[in-house]
Amino acid sequence: MEAAEYNRMGEALQTALRLNTHPIAVKFCERLEDVPENAVFPKKDLGKHISFCQCTALTRFRGMTVAMTKEDHWCWNPLIALGCVECVPGQPTFTEVIKILGIKDPDKAAAFFTEFPRLPLDKYKAVVTTPLTKCTFEPDVAVIYSNTAQMNVIIRAIKGMTGECLKSFFDGIDSCVYATIVPLLSGEYQLTFPDPGDRERARAGDDEVILSVPAAKLPELAEQFKTPRFGMTYSNDLLELPLEYPLPHFYAKLFDMWGLESTPSK
Repeated sequence: MEAAEYNRMGEALQTALRLNTHPIAVKFCERLEDVPENAVFPKKDLGKHISFCQCTALTRFRGMTVAMTKEDHWCWNPLIALGCVECVPGQPTFTEVIKILGIKDPDKAAAFFTEFPRLPLDKYKAVVTTPLTKCTFEPDVAVIYSNTAQMNVIIRAIKGMTGECLKSFFDGIDSCVYATIVPLLSGEYQLTFPDPGDRERARAGDDEVILSVPAAKLPELAEQFKTPRFGMTYSNDLLELPLEYPLPHFYAKLFDMWGLESTPSK
């Protein structure tokens, strides 16, 4: 699929959902030659290391295209999860890491981190983020930050397509990993809460939630927002609290069938 198609999908999502920040296109590059020419390398171009959550923040808030190699990172977990460094049982770094996971039982901590999502060692030379609306490549994953009301609309759209509730799993930390690497490996939607680092160092809001969409699922999701369906759109207009508001006709029909009072809409 051409990059322009992904640009249009990003525009459809951003417009229909009234997103406050850019949806992010994420690309894992096996060769540095595949990194877009306009990409900023933090250490080389900015003279600073950054965390992966700050990389996505520069993209979603400022519209920047950012590329991170092993030398750019300022946070330990993405280095491991992105396959930049090795950290496996029996190594001193693994022993050190499992002490800080917040899991008291050492055996459980070791088991947890042994299965932690990660990419093959040294397979990818860089990870690139850029706004989905202007990416010049086919992304591997799209990452959408939204408020809870916007996410509610997205989740209902997914249920409308699949006939199933969105399934995900959650952790209170390492949101950059769960929001990028997990959907890449699983090929499934992933819902993630921004972790403390994302909040404290990358401006994630207290009301924000992250949805990650594998590239293969982007067309079907974007299609849901080209034409509003079932009245399920996002609005940030002022809300009222009317009591006994007029019911949709199918509500009224059900209430009648149950012998309950109703006031159908006109």
